[in-house]
Amino acid sequence: MNDVVAVICSTADPASLNIAKHLLLLASWDNIGNYRTFRNFRLIIQEASQLTLNSLDERLKSLGLSPGMIVIASRHKSDSRIPWLGGHFTGKIENRKYELSTAAPAGLRSFLINICRIALAGYRISAEATHHGPSDIVLPSFFAEIGSCEEQWSDPNAGETVARAILNLDNRTLPVFLGFGGGHYVRRQTSLMFEANIAFGHLFSSYQLTYFDRELLKTAKSKSGANYAFIDRKSLKAKERDELTSILDEINLPLLRSKEIRTRFPI
Repeated sequence: MNDVVAVICSTADPASLNIAKHLLLLASWDNIGNYRTFRNFRLIIQEASQLTLNSLDERLKSLGLSPGMIVIASRHKSDSRIPWLGGHFTGKIENRKYELSTAAPAGLRSFLINICRIALAGYRISAEATHHGPSDIVLPSFFAEIGSCEEQWSDPNAGETVARAILNLDNRTLPVFLGFGGGHYVRRQTSLMFEANIAFGHLFSSYQLTYFDRELLKTAKSKSGANYAFIDRKSLKAKERDELTSILDEINLPLLRSKEIRTRFPI
């Protein structure tokens, strides 16, 4: 197994810069030139925005890197301005057009659990639905974020918490689920990652399911390495649940309810 983790930070993003500073403080990094190395971690600090990382796989290859996982440290912006820590996979779904990056399910799950163990007071913790770019990343990846406004982006405690969570990532093999339904912060799916020994690949909120078809679900399954699926049933109408269930059956992705998940995959 390739256990190399590439961590991408940006000086153009205050939260990302905050995380980078604490990564540098928490570990003894060797400077290779274009990146720094510590154990199995490779730290790249760039000037460009984290949302302009198209062709990231090729950029890493040009540095001689082919990591098993990519973590992109970033800010999370929300009008709510609620202190928040979490992460998500990337992908764009617009009408019937879509592009999904390859997810790192075990990485995101480990990241969230590590944050929860640190228990930074005043911050909410959750995964988010798949959204924004770069959506062309071939290597497994996820965004690790601080939200939701300037005060939190520059909070040294938040920066240290996220940095510690990254440096303690566990990428062990777990059953992987696709997740459907709920709000943008997919709170039911997040809870299941804390309650059962599972990980989630691509996560889709209720509002995104309007554009779903068989090909999109097949792609999400492939890009996640998913073995199962979970639907937040109460968040969807009966017709939506039936249509989604039918497609999941067509692509041979077993659908489990929360009680079954906790029973079959106990912590």
